[in-house]
Amino acid sequence: MIPPTDLAFAVLVFSSLLAIVNPLGAIPFYITATENYEPRHRASTLRLSIATGIVVLVLFGLLGTAILQFFGITTYAFRITGGILFFKIGSDMIEAKVSRERTSSSERREAVRQGEIGIVPLGIPILAGPGSISTIITLASQADTKWQMGAVYGSIFAVMLICWAVLAIAPRVFKRLGQTGINVMTRLMGLLAMVIGVQFVIDGVRTVFTEVLK
Repeated sequence: MIPPTDLAFAVLVFSSLLAIVNPLGAIPFYITATENYEPRHRASTLRLSIATGIVVLVLFGLLGTAILQFFGITTYAFRITGGILFFKIGSDMIEAKVSRERTSSSERREAVRQGEIGIVPLGIPILAGPGSISTIITLASQADTKWQMGAVYGSIFAVMLICWAVLAIAPRVFKRLGQTGINVMTRLMGLLAMVIGVQFVIDGVRTVFTEVLK
């Protein structure tokens, strides 16, 4: 049986990653970028982007703590920074605009022109960008048990599977929800991201005070 603390941690990881990746927010770009693709090409591009997202996030999950130690960065400092980044991205999402931490309009146009959107920018940074990477590093560094580490990697695969499912039917989703519906869902995800970001900052500051008072 999974301990309650590990289950709560799994819910936190999954909800945090899902909110920050926000697959619905990728729909407009994906539809525009692949509108002239053959179905087989569109499917292969989507598979490549999902594989890219998984590989990048898993690598940072495995190496994140070592990277922090190499640069002498404490986990609570990174947690506070990640929380601020979460809040900023969530704020952009509430305004229903693509965060600059994801990709710029010039980068998107260049990728579409070159026909290489599977890895960049769809895989990186739309699906696996600074926000999602920060989330994985922060939460992987907090994982104390094998269940919690499993929750981190399981959440990566689960969220990327959701991204694949959503983008695979992107035209139908967009037709049903419209830009207004997608904006509403993006704002809800943004609110969740902001709340999680505040909690990250609170946890980081609490840890700092605990260390100081020892």
